[in-house]
Amino acid sequence: MDVAELTDRLEALIRTARAADGPGTANSRRPSGPTVPPDGEPLGTAIVRQEEMTRLFGALQLAAVRSIDALDNGDYCDDTLGQSPSQSRALATGVRYRVAYSTDIFDQDAHLEATLSAIEQGENARVSDHVPCRVLIRDGEEALVIAKGYPAAEHLGFHTTHPVAVGHVRDMFETIWTRALPVTEQRLDAVGVLTGEQIELLKYLVMGRTDASIARSLGLSTRTVQRQIQTIQLRLGARGRFQLGLRVGRLLPNLARDADHAGSAGSGMLSPEPAPR
Repeated sequence: MDVAELTDRLEALIRTARAADGPGTANSRRPSGPTVPPDGEPLGTAIVRQEEMTRLFGALQLAAVRSIDALDNGDYCDDTLGQSPSQSRALATGVRYRVAYSTDIFDQDAHLEATLSAIEQGENARVSDHVPCRVLIRDGEEALVIAKGYPAAEHLGFHTTHPVAVGHVRDMFETIWTRALPVTEQRLDAVGVLTGEQIELLKYLVMGRTDASIARSLGLSTRTVQRQIQTIQLRLGARGRFQLGLRVGRLLPNLARDADHAGSAGSGMLSPEPAPR
């Protein structure tokens, strides 16, 4: 069963929830409430209020005893900045976090910084090009699905403890997680993680070029170059430019050798210029 089929099943469950809640519009939303399928057991709750979604998002993390599994496609409110306080507290108590991120979210500085902070606190992170929506699963028993397009979607998401519904969400997570590329693992298929433009940028870095010089060569702004370097660090599991240089030598040895042959200054150490905060 692939991601598309699992996503179709999940969407079918959400359509059932919407039908049971009745018709609504963006300007006249019904209060959220339990959805009851034909077997009589509540399937879950369609979430239509943003404050309720925010409350559940924090509550599930704080209630976790063993684990939180999550998908993150980067659909956030405009005022979302930094790491969730609930996640920091849960990580501090020893809750295991596995999060599969869409590669798109790392183009945003605040989200990149939040992810790096979470990894430092113990989060196990991976990246994938196939993250259809945001999902939060508590202890394998409770799930919160945040609709694609949040917070503009009419029905913002779906909350469930129904075993069948939670099972579908878990299957979707595990399928994506298994195929995602690890951010923190030591040995990584670096070429599969980086885009062609990022590998080109990395070549200039290994040659000892400054951020401003790389920007001129690639026709980019210096800030864009610095943001891309942060993204490369994340995808290769490096916490700084020095560590990134070591990773490049191990994961992309041909790149490092080519830079040396091109007459790079020094031993290929990456420029210590700090990235913007």
